Amino acid sequence: MERRQLAATQVRRWPRVSLFKGQKMRLAVPQRCERRGRLCAAFDSWATLRLFKPLPLAQRMLRFLLLIAFLLCTASAAAQPASFGRYTESARLNGEDVQVDVFQPGADPPNGVAILAHGFARDRSRHRALGEALAAAGVIAVIPDLPHIVDHWGNGAALAELANKLESGALGLPPIERSRLVLIGTSAGGLATVLAAAKLPGLAGWIGLDPVDRTGTGAHAASQLTSPAVLLLADPSACNLFGSGRSIARAVPLLLRSTTLHGASHCDFEGPTNKFCKVMCGGSSSRMQLRARQEAVRAAVEMLHGPTDTDSTQAGFALPPSRWPEEATEDDR
Repeated sequence: MERRQLAATQVRRWPRVSLFKGQKMRLAVPQRCERRGRLCAAFDSWATLRLFKPLPLAQRMLRFLLLIAFLLCTASAAAQPASFGRYTESARLNGEDVQVDVFQPGADPPNGVAILAHGFARDRSRHRALGEALAAAGVIAVIPDLPHIVDHWGNGAALAELANKLESGALGLPPIERSRLVLIGTSAGGLATVLAAAKLPGLAGWIGLDPVDRTGTGAHAASQLTSPAVLLLADPSACNLFGSGRSIARAVPLLLRSTTLHGASHCDFEGPTNKFCKVMCGGSSSRMQLRARQEAVRAAVEMLHGPTDTDSTQAGFALPPSRWPEEATEDDR
């Protein structure tokens, strides 16, 4: 009886372990416990515990203060208004029902409106990044799904109709003067927007992002423009019909500049792009996409406000330098 009580006592007897010594400690199995098989089965081997030294008081206080600072910054950022807002409306353009994304500046009154047109077989989502950048720079961005895939003249008529609707007030926006309206188009959308701009005298301007012109229709429309124009071009490739945008640039009466982004692919003028475009038209880089986007925003702000080199810090968007090392401005007229 006494032996059983002694064995049980020794099984329960654990060494005192301090959590502040930060050492490896080994718990030895009591000799009397080892001799009793079933009762001491849990103590058949040695056990090793890793005990960690806690942080000093100064380090714990520093972490606590950093946490408080992080929470205060987060609360402050949450209290500030967003740099832009986004919503989607339905519209009927050229006899077709389409969806239109609207990006609005979140703080100051808008500086104007830009209508953006996507490329061939694309949709409005391919200009989300440019819409956000324009809104951050104080310009309302209106981005419709074009109603037609291959009917560029129909898309041009749809964009002209949308501009007329905005002049009267549409898509939840107040009426906008035509002189506060810019058209921006990429690839086939560049062709559609120049066709529309030729029908809208008094526009603030037209911006072509590597536009294409297979039949000369774009160059003919460009020759009828009464508004200033800026073209941003990629290196010649099959996707931009081997630099066909240059023929449009040569035809524009009021060409502000035609800028070639050397090293840019046709896909760099939309954002986000996708693997299909990269496979068909060449690789794309986020760096070159950013440059094309910044130059497009600079041109739009310049058309709405006049030439400026200030950093449009409104809504946190800074305009880029007027010239990048890899870029060259060409007067193709």
